[in-house]
Amino acid sequence: MAQALTEVLAGDRPISQLVRFTDEAVFADLNRRVRVLGMSTTATTRGAKERSAVRSIRICTSAQEVVEVAAHVRHGDRSRAIAFRLEVRRNRWVCTALELG
Repeated sequence: MAQALTEVLAGDRPISQLVRFTDEAVFADLNRRVRVLGMSTTATTRGAKERSAVRSIRICTSAQEVVEVAAHVRHGDRSRAIAFRLEVRRNRWVCTALELG
């Protein structure tokens, strides 16, 4: 999920691939960010530029069907922190909160 989120924000992955794995509020926020950044959601230039890479992950289980994840992501010379919450809904993990640093 961390890799997919960073690829969407970098324009390397179409946002439509995350619709099943995010709730409505998270998807709407991601969609707004992609539009503000002026990125294409078609990912037509995938592989033509340097890709984002997840460098480390920390996971905290706060309840039986809830995990909170913090990730360190590198994109070229830049680092970014991503935190998100996953909850089981309809027998599937769904991202219900997202913070980008």
